[in-house]
Amino acid sequence: MLRAAVAVLVDPRPQPRVLLGRRCQRDTDPWSGHLALPGGRSEPVDRDDLDTALRECAEESGIHLARGEVAGALEPIPAGRRVGRLVTVQPFLSFVDGFRPQSRGDGEMEDWIEFPLADLDREELRTVVRAPDGAMLPGVSTPIGVLWGMTLGLLERVWNGPILPGVDKLWLDFDGTLYPSSHPLVAVVDERITQWVARERGIDLAEADRLRSDLYRRHGNTLKGMMSEGDVDPSRYLDYVFDLPETAFPGADPELVAALDRLDLPMCVFTNARADYVRRGLARLGVEKMGAIHDIASFGWNAKPHPAPYHQVLLLQADDPDRVVFLDDRPENLAPSKALGVRGILIDELTASDWIGADGTWATVPWSFKLRSIRELPRLLLPRLGT
Repeated sequence: MLRAAVAVLVDPRPQPRVLLGRRCQRDTDPWSGHLALPGGRSEPVDRDDLDTALRECAEESGIHLARGEVAGALEPIPAGRRVGRLVTVQPFLSFVDGFRPQSRGDGEMEDWIEFPLADLDREELRTVVRAPDGAMLPGVSTPIGVLWGMTLGLLERVWNGPILPGVDKLWLDFDGTLYPSSHPLVAVVDERITQWVARERGIDLAEADRLRSDLYRRHGNTLKGMMSEGDVDPSRYLDYVFDLPETAFPGADPELVAALDRLDLPMCVFTNARADYVRRGLARLGVEKMGAIHDIASFGWNAKPHPAPYHQVLLLQADDPDRVVFLDDRPENLAPSKALGVRGILIDELTASDWIGADGTWATVPWSFKLRSIRELPRLLLPRLGT
């Protein structure tokens, strides 16, 4: 079976537009003159389908995207009507801020258009195309030709969405997820933990910071690590770490509140912090519609990514894992939820996490999609990319 991949580049603002090109007229090209997304067949240099999509996008359009800038993979599409062999086409979705080539294309496309996805709803643009086998197929008129076939079907699926279907419950991490990881609160909490480690172990702050990082790396949580390696009162630890002034928390975030309100889904918080700290943070953000807060004290001081808390949240919430999405800013916290069948969305503000899983490919990463902010969540969970 042949494999191919395409890049679905969407500029979401002010209204979603996608990059489309018209293929050059060539006798050797079965899709000569068609409108298409940047993409093509896999080559030996590609480690996976994502490499194929990004390489072909750079070659054809001159737009170079890193793997970390990809939002996620869409459902693959069977193709091959024109070549007589089954071709599996894997689409990858990326949200971009404008279509700005960094180099010249290779000439496979002779023209480009920023196609408004809302044009798919315009009846006056609808037409009919006669396929080479004589079939009459639906099409949409654009300034550079008629959009039809596999590309039209894919874009209609993206537009009519949602991208991530079948979701009826959200699990949300707090720190670095419901507010940006770049906010000073993240560093403040780390500093408080370091101070506690220094005081409890009788060491200086530099050594305590190294120990804090090491405990987190080995145990997934500093408190859990200290408890496993010594006699630590968790309540005293949490009292100290989360004894913060109101000004340490992020302020009101109307855009976040509006995004969560538009989704209108039941949601809970699943955190390694403490519930009273999370409630203070939610109040400062202006988030009022929140369900249960499952904190580290709820799980006998176990913490993400230990598998036990994930099982307990499923049991307590009576959730169907196939219909839950879990959002967290740490990749390691999404692996246990994936093992339970819960889909994950990585909140990656700085696009620091790459699509490289355990086997070196995108297919084994523990998340399904990746967003820079939870405010973008309606793009995946509402039709018409959240517009």
